[in-house]
This record gives sequence, structure tokens and C-alpha cells, in this order.
Amino acid sequence: MKLVKVIGGLLVALTLFSCAPKLAQKDLDAANAAFADAQNAKADVYAPDEFKAAQDAKAALDAELAAQDAKTSGKSYKQANDLIKAFADASKKAKDAAATNMDKVKGEVAQLITDIDAQYAAVQALAQAASKDAKKAAKAKLNVKDINARVEAAGKSISDAKAANDSQDYAGARDQLNTVKATLDELKASLEAAGFVAQ
Repeated sequence: MKLVKVIGGLLVALTLFSCAPKLAQKDLDAANAAFADAQNAKADVYAPDEFKAAQDAKAALDAELAAQDAKTSGKSYKQANDLIKAFADASKKAKDAAATNMDKVKGEVAQLITDIDAQYAAVQALAQAASKDAKKAAKAKLNVKDINARVEAAGKSISDAKAANDSQDYAGARDQLNTVKATLDELKASLEAAGFVAQ
């Protein structure tokens, strides 16, 4: 009789174990691959909010997997499998948003390069006019040497930004170009206020 009870108990335990949801390993592998794709698409730069959501989903999944792995019996991966799906969805959204935003930034950079090339040429001409008329520059309290140094530095920054653009670092190029634009705006305003015009 005791033997029957023991065997019966084992059968119940085995039935419960076999009914417990197993880890969807293929789905987990696919979700991890989707997250890697989002990283490769530079989602952290071009879609930071979506990428943060994917990171949070991954952290929640990792915590649940660790909790199940720590159990010696009664493991169930139902919640983990739900979290795998959420992680995969968040990673795909991050990748797609990054691709869309990267194209947008790429367009912004192309326009910035066109605008700044023209602006730089204008500021160069104003700086040359100031260099030719040292008396007028001194009267306006302009430091021509400093202005020329800043114009030269701006030229180098523009070249660096174009190199970043060529290497597909559109966000880096945009940041550099916006900084250069602010410098050129300031120089142009100072030179024009002193009465200099491009020659």
C-alpha cells in the first residue's frame, strides 16, 4: 500500500512537472539577436527612449530567469516566456526607430554642411577684410589674430565633422557642425558690428 502511494505521488509530481511551461529557448535566442541588432543600429544614440525600454525589458527577463534558475524544483517559465516576447518587441521597436531617426539626422547633416560651407566662406571674407584694415579693427576693439585663429579652428572642425559624416557618425557630425555654426554666427556678428563687409 505504501509503495502504491509513493508511486502515485511520483506520478503526480511528474505530471505537474511535465505540464509546467518550459523555457522558449529559440524565442530567447531570437530576442537576444534582435537586441544585438538594435545595438548595431546605434539605437542608444538615435532612439534612446526606445533603447532604454529594451534594456529595461532585458533586465526584467534576466531577473526572472535568475529567479527560476535558483529554484531546485517547481520551475515555471510562463512569466519568462511572456517577458521574452516583450523583450523581443521592445528590441525591434528600438532598431526600427533608430533606422528612421538616423535617416532624419543624416538629412539634417547634409543641409548643415551646405549652410555652414557658405557661412564659413562669408566669415573668412570678413576676417580678411578686418586683417587688411588693422586701424578699423583696433578702433572696434577686435583682436584680429584671435579671430583668424578661431576661423582656422572652425575650418578644421568642419573637416572633422565631414569625416564623421563620411564614416556614418551622423549624430557626432551634427553636434560638431552645430558647435561650429554657433562660433561662426558669433564671429560674423562681431565683424559686421565693427563695420566690416565681405570683399
